[in-house]
Amino acid sequence: MGMLYRRKKPNIKTGQLEEVGPWWMKFYDQGKPIYRSTEQYEKRDANKVLQKAEGKVAEGQRESPKIHQTRFEDLEKEIKLDYELKGRKTWSRRLEHLAHLRKVFGKMKIKLITTDRLQDFVSKRLRENAAPATINRELDCLHRMMVLGARKTPPRVGVIPHFPKMQEDNIREGFFEHDEFLTLRAIAPDHIKVAMTIAYYTGMRKREIIGPNGLRWEQVNLEEGSIRLKSLQTKTKESRVVYMAGDFLLVMMKAKQLRDLDFPHCPYVCQLNGKPFNDLQQGWKVACLRVELEGRTFHDLRRNGVRNLVRAGVSETVSMRISGHKTRSVFDRYNITNEKDLKEAAIRLADYLREEKVTFTVTPSDLGGEKVTPDASQVLDFIGGGGGI
Repeated sequence: MGMLYRRKKPNIKTGQLEEVGPWWMKFYDQGKPIYRSTEQYEKRDANKVLQKAEGKVAEGQRESPKIHQTRFEDLEKEIKLDYELKGRKTWSRRLEHLAHLRKVFGKMKIKLITTDRLQDFVSKRLRENAAPATINRELDCLHRMMVLGARKTPPRVGVIPHFPKMQEDNIREGFFEHDEFLTLRAIAPDHIKVAMTIAYYTGMRKREIIGPNGLRWEQVNLEEGSIRLKSLQTKTKESRVVYMAGDFLLVMMKAKQLRDLDFPHCPYVCQLNGKPFNDLQQGWKVACLRVELEGRTFHDLRRNGVRNLVRAGVSETVSMRISGHKTRSVFDRYNITNEKDLKEAAIRLADYLREEKVTFTVTPSDLGGEKVTPDASQVLDFIGGGGGI
């Protein structure tokens, strides 16, 4: 049988013991006494907490003491360990999310993080002009932390609250027409040209192309016309093979010739003075400005890679294997449709119907029982008053 009590402290003036703070509860789990604060200052409310705790013990749903002791910083360690074990490459972005979360939830007990406090966090970030997508990613980070804590043995998180979600309307739909791509590539800095070409023709991700972990010449077979990506290079952890032809292959052959001439020992396909580079934004922005394509991003070339493959008649299954998309929903978002596509669809529909139609010339004598002669050159007539046939 459990009980409620309040802690006592001596009064500074009188020296007598007085009850202070919230009500505490004492109950038994398998004969072991459990002491825990109800965090309630009204005895009636505290008694409800006690009854709930005793009910969980009776049902065998025992809570680890760690559930009531776990703080935000404890779960930070869990998510960092999770990233290390899975070898994920976006920890730097998670650090940005954690920095904003720490300002609000730092040193707070996890059990005190409720939906109301999450909504207050959202309001605070909106006042700081954070984008809805950024706020959602930060909330995703905190939710992941709680899930990892709940999976521990014994659990470090009891109840995961409902997480509010904001409507996102920032999905980019940028892409290049072929003449825009050729114009931009022509005036872009030399070390960017190859990276642009690879992204445009294959839809490969930027980090699969440039940087210390980017594409190397040992992965390129010019005779076979193929590029082989290792599983460690890809976001989906799956190896891929991409084949080259036409302009794409010619650019790669030229890049290999220049590399052999100037930096024969450089292993990187995309290099600047014989060394890999991580950032191409400065040269990219200047080039886009010169050809009046401000606002375009390098990632738009990945959308082009997907779009070009589909419009060239490559099946969507094969296109997804080339671009490295694992889910259909994301692939569909990259397969952008523009007004030109819609116009071509209307023309194709008209051509199809023109080929498929079978017309008949209908006369009163036909209706009288005589044989109807098909005439494929004339549209089927509908006759009759009041809209009848």
